Amino acid sequence: MARFRLMSKNYPVLEFEYDLESHVATRIVEVIDATRAPLGLFDERGRMSKRDLNYWWRHRAIPASREQVERLLENLRLDSTLELAERNFGLSLSDRYWINDVDAPQRWEDVNFFDNDFSDDLGILTLGQDSSASMERPDYARVNLTSPNSTVGGDLRKKWKIIDGRRVLVKSGVGFVNQEPYNEVVATELHRRLLEPGTYTEYYLLTEDRRVYSACDNILRDDEELVSAYDLIRRRKQSNNESDLMFYVRCCEELGIHDVMDGLARMFACDYVLANRDRHWRNFGVMRDVETLRGTRLAPIFDTGACLWSDVPQLELPIDFKYTAKPFKYDGMRPYQQLCLFEGHLGWVSERALADFCNCMGDVLGKNPNIAPARLDAIVRKVRSLADDVVFVSHR
Repeated sequence: MARFRLMSKNYPVLEFEYDLESHVATRIVEVIDATRAPLGLFDERGRMSKRDLNYWWRHRAIPASREQVERLLENLRLDSTLELAERNFGLSLSDRYWINDVDAPQRWEDVNFFDNDFSDDLGILTLGQDSSASMERPDYARVNLTSPNSTVGGDLRKKWKIIDGRRVLVKSGVGFVNQEPYNEVVATELHRRLLEPGTYTEYYLLTEDRRVYSACDNILRDDEELVSAYDLIRRRKQSNNESDLMFYVRCCEELGIHDVMDGLARMFACDYVLANRDRHWRNFGVMRDVETLRGTRLAPIFDTGACLWSDVPQLELPIDFKYTAKPFKYDGMRPYQQLCLFEGHLGWVSERALADFCNCMGDVLGKNPNIAPARLDAIVRKVRSLADDVVFVSHR
């Protein structure tokens, strides 16, 4: 057993007892400052249970659904990815929360990964680079596990890496085609043509170990944390006559963020052009200042790699291009239906910029040697049609 304090930087939030064998909180000892807790941990009445804390903690670790996670644990001789999070105080590069051992307390300044260096060893393992024939297999008994890669979510293999002093997130694609990294660069080209700097994440291609990845700098500014849309609304009460979209807008505005519909319109219109099938509630959100506890801005658009039908083997029939758009309806909706939610907020759409993007998109995807010419042509033709839809709705 251990006794931990959940911290926000150097601010204590709550104290709890923790079972190091089962990796669960067993008792909440004291709530010290609920206002500084992660959003979604406490409800609107200030209530929080042991179950709520364990839910937050489980989602802090590398998900069990990630590819090759069983091999990772076997090689490191661990029984749970939560053990990796424990060894790194639950530290992340997406927010400022961590767990401090009451019996051996640390200081935020000494342990956080924003200011302190970390090893690339665990990142090599979480990205799956240790299985490459061109890289020397690590001595797993000597792996340095000090790393924010113990708390990176999502099913795609990825890692944080320090490049020229910057914290850079490196993400892999799926399968032989490896289209997702190129899709991220395609999305950046679209966003660059239509949106203001700072409202989207800039991705670029990075080659390591003879494989191409996407990479981006950390999107957080000083004292910011990323709050997913899911966590923002998770324990808030939605009115019976309130749509999912307007409920989310209200939650953003109550946090102090304005022009929410305009910002969402930019993201979802671009998602429509790119046929993004994976803009779920955890894949967008807001930024909050951890000192003032007020929202600072909508999070820059990030994680658009699951687009352009990257999961479809053949693009030959109309049904091959169909997908379900998320979110704002329980079981999803048709993409055009989602786009029309933002009618009246699309006056910024530039037909010329969209036409230029379609010309550029083929050049970016054409750099991927695994994409056949016929597939590339089919993608470009369909995206031109989707861009025309956005122009049409913007003029209604």
